[in-house]
Amino acid sequence: MYRMMHRLTWLLLATSVVAGGDVTYVQEVVNSGVGSQKRGARRTVHEIQIKGARQRVSTDIEAPKDVVRTLQKQGVILQGTKILLLDQGRLYDIDREASTYRQQTLPAPTPKPAPATPGATLGGAAKPAAPVEPKDREITVRTKVLADTTRIAGILCHRVAAEMTARHFKPGTTTVERINRFLYQAWMADGFPAYAELLAFRRRQEQQTSLAPLVGGGLDQLADAVEDPDRLATELAALQGFPMQSELKVFTTVGKAKERELLSLSSRVLRLSQESLPESLFQPSRELKPVP
Repeated sequence: MYRMMHRLTWLLLATSVVAGGDVTYVQEVVNSGVGSQKRGARRTVHEIQIKGARQRVSTDIEAPKDVVRTLQKQGVILQGTKILLLDQGRLYDIDREASTYRQQTLPAPTPKPAPATPGATLGGAAKPAAPVEPKDREITVRTKVLADTTRIAGILCHRVAAEMTARHFKPGTTTVERINRFLYQAWMADGFPAYAELLAFRRRQEQQTSLAPLVGGGLDQLADAVEDPDRLATELAALQGFPMQSELKVFTTVGKAKERELLSLSSRVLRLSQESLPESLFQPSRELKPVP
């Protein structure tokens, strides 16, 4: 889910751009936690720096003590840095608290499947179509580009909205068992100078490796409810731009019960700049200890 929706988020960027200078931006992500007890609530701050084919992402997670313990048991690094070197096919994963780092080779890009010919066999003869199975869910997507504008971190943005509803049926019937609703609103920007660099790096990463993007956007949660992500990307094509600020709310209805909110996830770019970055930022410090 995480990897797929990052891909969909970046599909919202415009198409034809030319890359230029280095980029630095700081993004805050607030997770409200799940349910009435707000399980897993936390605040995450990313500092993202891009220089050509190289990216550095420093992450700091703030959370209540019980959430911190849970994250640590799950192996989550609370103060970490990742350095992605597309030109060297390498990723450094740094634990700043432990002063250690791990190095890994980037996985190859995911091959695109060849389009299948309906009814064809290896011998070329047609075979009967498989019987149509009853669908277990129905997905509807609505999008809207609004006239509102505002400035975030000094950048002019326009507002967009998307709503996706997933109706889950009882097996073999048309009786609705559960409804999940995802409401997304964002302030998008596409006319600022660093936009070209952000998109150029993302495209290069997709071409060179199947590694998931190191930082995502507010649409991440949508993929889990979609069987056909290409269709979702088509539906969201009108929402082009880089999300400077976004909010995703997830609601659920079970049976005849009232709809309740499960989770909200908000993201905001606190600052963004273009200035030359030293090469040393994209290498582990000599003070760090390598670990297997």
